[in-house]
Amino acid sequence: MNSSILNAAPDAATSLLGSLVNNLTPVNIALYALLAALLPLVYTFTVSTLNDGKPTKDGEPPVPPYWLPFVRHAFDLAAGEEKMLEKYRKVDGKPGLPRTIYAFGQKIYLLTDPAAISLMYRKSKTLVFDPLIEHALIQMFGGTPSAFRALAPGLPGVDQTGLEEKPEWCKLVHGMYLRELNPKTPSLDNMTRIFVRELNNELEKHMPLEKDFVEVDLFTWVKKIMFPASGRALYGTKLRLTDELAKNFWFWDSAFLQLFKMYPDFMIPGVRAARQVVIDELIRWRMEVKDMRDKVPDDVLWEENFGTRLVKERVKLTEQVLDEDDHQAHASIHLSLLWGLEANALPTASWLMGFALTTPGVLERMREELKTCKEAPTPGSSLPAFDVEKLSKLPYLNAVWQETLRLGTSSMSPRMVLEDTEINGYMFKKGGMIQGLNPLAQIEEAYWGKDVNNFNPDRWLPYPDEDAAAAARRIREHQAKLRPFGGGLSICPGRHFASQEILATVAVMTVGLEWETVEGSRLPEVNRAYFGAGGLPPKGDIRLRVRRAQ
Repeated sequence: MNSSILNAAPDAATSLLGSLVNNLTPVNIALYALLAALLPLVYTFTVSTLNDGKPTKDGEPPVPPYWLPFVRHAFDLAAGEEKMLEKYRKVDGKPGLPRTIYAFGQKIYLLTDPAAISLMYRKSKTLVFDPLIEHALIQMFGGTPSAFRALAPGLPGVDQTGLEEKPEWCKLVHGMYLRELNPKTPSLDNMTRIFVRELNNELEKHMPLEKDFVEVDLFTWVKKIMFPASGRALYGTKLRLTDELAKNFWFWDSAFLQLFKMYPDFMIPGVRAARQVVIDELIRWRMEVKDMRDKVPDDVLWEENFGTRLVKERVKLTEQVLDEDDHQAHASIHLSLLWGLEANALPTASWLMGFALTTPGVLERMREELKTCKEAPTPGSSLPAFDVEKLSKLPYLNAVWQETLRLGTSSMSPRMVLEDTEINGYMFKKGGMIQGLNPLAQIEEAYWGKDVNNFNPDRWLPYPDEDAAAAARRIREHQAKLRPFGGGLSICPGRHFASQEILATVAVMTVGLEWETVEGSRLPEVNRAYFGAGGLPPKGDIRLRVRRAQ
């Protein structure tokens, strides 16, 4: 073979390479680098788009498209669950389909179908909330590892090494909740009466009889009245529930979801410091009253030092499992109870008042119904009192309450998957997290009709000429799509007191006060950026005029 031919090939290759190198410019280099970086992203998005809507190879719910292999859906998640789900639902165009998303290696399953969420609640042996307690306690309530270790004994899905023979704190406290907070228990009834007494005291202070109409911002004003009354009904009078404490409490609460997502301080400046102000007051309170814990008889339902018997028993139990000087741990555990009471009930009560005062005919119908359970004022007050048990059975008042819960609350139900679990034909794999997205069902047009965004209490009552059986069936279907307190073993234990205090507040404020609208005032929108945070805040406030009923 001609050797010149053999030498020609390497010469040509060398020449081509040399030509490419000679033609490289900074612009070309940048262009080639950009293409090299984009091609894997385009490939990832194309493949994930082609697989969208299909179960994974393991039978898990479909995975929405994404660009970045490891980050995947993290940026969508950071933008907020509501916006993220709006984006994903544009693909399938209907509610109910589950999804699998990923954020920095964590697999998260999204359930929006009410029937599937009900199944999730029933599978409480393999789908549990307990492993998430540590994250919630430390990130949101300022807790410590020692605080979680005190709560951890017996929790499924939590490492029990070194916890043998330790009291099962959560199990014992759950027993307290059943005894103290269930309907028709003496403790719950007494707690509600104490709340009404304290509520009336606050109203007497801020709204004396001789005072003429004053203008108030409704949501701010209702929270101002209810915050100390609700806190004293639970914790007694030694906890200093001042305006300054309330200011720090609500500032901390405003960033609750960001704390859950572990935002650094520079992104939420002052939030953790505000939380610490509340924690410091809980520390001061415990140090003042702790020596009384064995001096208050067990049959006393409420007294000034601890408030309810429930709080006294929680204090005693917590001191069995934590060091005496582990003040942050003690206070963070108590803060979780205080937050659960204040941060959900008060915004919801404000929404109920707002809807009732701005929806034609609602206030009048409520006042007419409330006449049937009005009682003599509590001692020392000229404001009306009500039979709370009768309040809870008033049809129209409860219809208003249910509709307020539908529009004004947003409660998710996260669970960790301990073992592979099947729900409605899909597989949920061990180690994943399930988010039961109850709030989506509450505002889904396919379930509620074209007026889904309108406040309409009559949807919870029989329609004119509607068959009684058909009405009962329709209302049961509505109730299956309304889960403002979660469900399963982790359902909110304070829901009965929250319901009673809200209904009592609304009864006193609608009958004991006169209200007038201010020209140009309108009810603000619900701020759904707080999707999943419980009682939702408004986007702004509404200016109204109020005075004592003459």
